[in-house]
Amino acid sequence: MPGREVYVGFDLGGSFLKASSFSLDGELQERRSIDTQWCMRAQNYLDLFKDAAKSLSSDKCLMGIGVAVAGVLDLDAGKIIDSPNLPVLCGVPLLGMLENSFSPIPLQMMNDANAAALGEYFAGAGEGYESMFILTLGTGVGGGFVRNGEIWRGASGMAGEIGHMAIEINGKQCTCGSHGCLEAYFSSWALVRDAKAHAKRYPDSAIGSLDKISPISLSELAGSGDDEARAIWENGGYALGVGIANIMNLLNPECIVLAGGLVNAKDYFLPTAQNAWEENSFEQASSSSKVFLGKLGEWAGVRGAIQPFL
Repeated sequence: MPGREVYVGFDLGGSFLKASSFSLDGELQERRSIDTQWCMRAQNYLDLFKDAAKSLSSDKCLMGIGVAVAGVLDLDAGKIIDSPNLPVLCGVPLLGMLENSFSPIPLQMMNDANAAALGEYFAGAGEGYESMFILTLGTGVGGGFVRNGEIWRGASGMAGEIGHMAIEINGKQCTCGSHGCLEAYFSSWALVRDAKAHAKRYPDSAIGSLDKISPISLSELAGSGDDEARAIWENGGYALGVGIANIMNLLNPECIVLAGGLVNAKDYFLPTAQNAWEENSFEQASSSSKVFLGKLGEWAGVRGAIQPFL
């Protein structure tokens, strides 16, 4: 079916399965975002993958599938070792299940932050740079380091886990079981946790009056001028800035890219984050590492997932 061949990319996070189809040269064609919070078993996720792939390639020839997954992966075994936001999939042979479902179509699986890094490096804010570090800001916080077009994976594939770098010794508890992680201060779940704690203490406050506390509702409140909502974003933003300073001092990449759904609230956390990274990094490091917002938004991982085929 010449001219109708497509790749399909997936990005499975803690709240949504994002899926897109691409032409053979990597141009976006269609996209879907599917709520996964109701999924209770691995089979539920597998059914969503199959339905989405069918929807995106029903009248086309599917040439390859790229899958990005939130969590620590054992790619040799095709399993998720640990994923605080996808606990039902931990230990599940997800790669084998997907390969069985889609055979004989070639399939690649990778960590979601690494996929987002590849997406922004080749088709987004990192184009033209030799080295780039990405922070994916969503349900959790992921990271990935690309140099000369290659992901730095580390000795066991654990490189880039910036979300679980401790920024405060014995600090707030993280879903990974540790304390003081960046993700425990700036992520969707951390912001919601802090807002719910405020609502419990001050039920008559604007936050306490919300029907549903979410990053979106907190962003709307901050936009309306609510000081408490702004303080929650700014406190998280400062923690994010400390994490960025650590990246600047440790790796000094040419650029650092911020991606993911929380970037939509940049007006409420980015100025504070910038103050923090300027305060906590060497001047030479911060002046030579540019900080950009991702160009692909929360779809960077979907684009990066198909990069191995291009």
